[in-house]
Amino acid sequence: MNISHVSVSTLPVLHRFGGAIERRIVEIAREQARRGHRVTVYSIGEATETREVDGVVYRFLHCRTRLPWRHLEFQHRVVRELGRRPDDVLHFHSQPEGAWMSQAVGARTVLSYDFFEFRGGRATPLYHLYKRVLRRFDLLLPCSRYCLEASQSFWSFPASKLRILYNGVSTRQFRPDPESAARERRALGLEERVMLYVGRVCEQKGSDVLLEAARRLGERRRDVRLVVAGPIGQFGLTDDPDGWAERIRDVGGLYLGAVEESRLNAIYNLADVFVMPTRVNEMFGMAAVEAQACGKPVVASDSGGLKEVVPPSCGARVPVGDAARMAEEIERLLDDGARYAASAASARDNAATYDWARICDTCDELYRAAS
Repeated sequence: MNISHVSVSTLPVLHRFGGAIERRIVEIAREQARRGHRVTVYSIGEATETREVDGVVYRFLHCRTRLPWRHLEFQHRVVRELGRRPDDVLHFHSQPEGAWMSQAVGARTVLSYDFFEFRGGRATPLYHLYKRVLRRFDLLLPCSRYCLEASQSFWSFPASKLRILYNGVSTRQFRPDPESAARERRALGLEERVMLYVGRVCEQKGSDVLLEAARRLGERRRDVRLVVAGPIGQFGLTDDPDGWAERIRDVGGLYLGAVEESRLNAIYNLADVFVMPTRVNEMFGMAAVEAQACGKPVVASDSGGLKEVVPPSCGARVPVGDAARMAEEIERLLDDGARYAASAASARDNAATYDWARICDTCDELYRAAS
């Protein structure tokens, strides 16, 4: 099968600080190539070039326009190149315009997405335009049950168009690794037990709840330290208008900034408990599943896709915004050795159900269903 993946136009795939969308594309494409498919990934790039990695052809396109127009330029150039080659499936990722831009290509079209709202709301003419455009895809592939139900309600999608294609985890990359954890701990001077957060630092992700939970724990004990890894706001921003870095330090936390992909497994492994306190719009929770793959219990908010990927047996879920309850659950896990061991084992088992090989089994079925 000839498959082309079309990425978003904000961050290149294979970026050393790649986000969830970029990671999903790379992992699915790699697994598909391993199965004998001919796979091409189209991505924004600093230069127009072609590379082959792990059997996947990566076509990087340099665009001259700025956002928001850049994603239209990018997709136009992708579709122009696609017109010169036969494809069985075009798999767009969070690029809804691809449906009408690729009409002349003649391939099956599917759209993976992990956000469902149109930021302009339902009252604008653009909402109705996008609603028509989205229905032109052969299949719409939300990344969780929560994302499916919310998007169906927001856009009134017909059920026949919707199938879940979960995000996944590389259990080869993310796995228990006490040696790398020990090296990271020594390098960072960490002697305490660690509550870890990996992801964007912002109010939407519940960073204020995280800091309040750390403060409450710090008032009761001195053997637990917060470690935070991830960009402030969006990837690529350098300013910190809300003073998050200082606020992390104020509760005794350690802020690492954005962490390179090659270092992530070691960072997850230095943790004792992983914390994910998202307030809203958590479509899946990839970081939580990656932490589980490393054998780490997860304490998460009872929000969105986290309800699906963090069962209570893997740690705990707490009401959204409840820092006191979050601190209590972290403390219970740290102080109850039997519960901690059971949660860690359950976390590994749960993560295995989201291994990319299993996700690609589903993807193969969905491509056939789109024909």
